Amino acid sequence: MSFNWHDFVLNYGLWGLGGASFVSATIIPLSSEAILIAGIAAGLPFAPAFTICSAANCLACVCNYGLGAALRSKMLPRLAGSKNGRRAIVWMERWGVWSLLGSWLPFVGDPLTVVAGTVRVHLLWFAIIVFALRILRYLAAIYGAQLAHVL
Repeated sequence: MSFNWHDFVLNYGLWGLGGASFVSATIIPLSSEAILIAGIAAGLPFAPAFTICSAANCLACVCNYGLGAALRSKMLPRLAGSKNGRRAIVWMERWGVWSLLGSWLPFVGDPLTVVAGTVRVHLLWFAIIVFALRILRYLAAIYGAQLAHVL
């Protein structure tokens, strides 16, 4: 049985879209782009749907950063114990703040936002890089959906 995003969006509207976009920026594997496209395809207005998905996803990234910063001593061993966490740590050690250019990527992007807090990347740089990439990722997904005649 597969999950029907169209019905989800119709039942929960913009609130559901925002909640799902927030959760998808955590370690729970959801595609916030698919949720946004389903919302727009189901008839939600473009500007509010895009704005809510972007804001919720960026807010979740800040929560990931805060979680990493607050639980630094506990997070480093935990991240080092997972494949994606180790990869995120290696990227951060090798490239510093520029490793956040990978924060939009599936699987490694969300652990990178936690590691950024753990190693205390400057929050302003974090926000500029991560927010811009998350928003651009939504725009690219919408453009791709339009090219594919999904929207």
